[in-house]
Amino acid sequence: VAASFVARGVRPVDALVLSSPALATFMNPLQKLLLATLPRLVPNLRVGNGLNPEHLSHDPAVVAAYRADRRCHDRISARLARFIADAGPATLACAARWTVPTLLLWGEDDRIVNPAGSRAFAAAAPPAVVHAQGFAGLYHEIFNERDAAPVFAQLESWLEQRCPVRRAQPVAA
Repeated sequence: VAASFVARGVRPVDALVLSSPALATFMNPLQKLLLATLPRLVPNLRVGNGLNPEHLSHDPAVVAAYRADRRCHDRISARLARFIADAGPATLACAARWTVPTLLLWGEDDRIVNPAGSRAFAAAAPPAVVHAQGFAGLYHEIFNERDAAPVFAQLESWLEQRCPVRRAQPVAA
């Protein structure tokens, strides 16, 4: 959603951090058929999203918390599925003209969204504008993995370069 917002130029954005964005998806032939018909006929119909919670993170506690959260469900509307399928490629098409300083991070073993979309965006975007890194062995929730320290370090480094923190000076007595 955030990448689409920037790609469409809805409003000015100073900087952007993307974590495992849905720039490409994994869709089987049945899902493609449903996507071609349902949004036009019944845009608010909700169907199973096919998400396997085991593929969110390698951390069993994260998976258990997801399963226990009553706000999480396995449904997706035809309208939202159409948005995801359209917005990812539309955003990728804008990569070469990207002007917003962006940190793009993704898990190379993501099974929720296709990491090929992030790799393609990173390859096409101006390297002076987009800092991109995939993390080998990580699933979709890169900030909620067992060893998320390198992900947080990358985020912290990028933010410090763009938004240096002014540390309070000790007051002399």
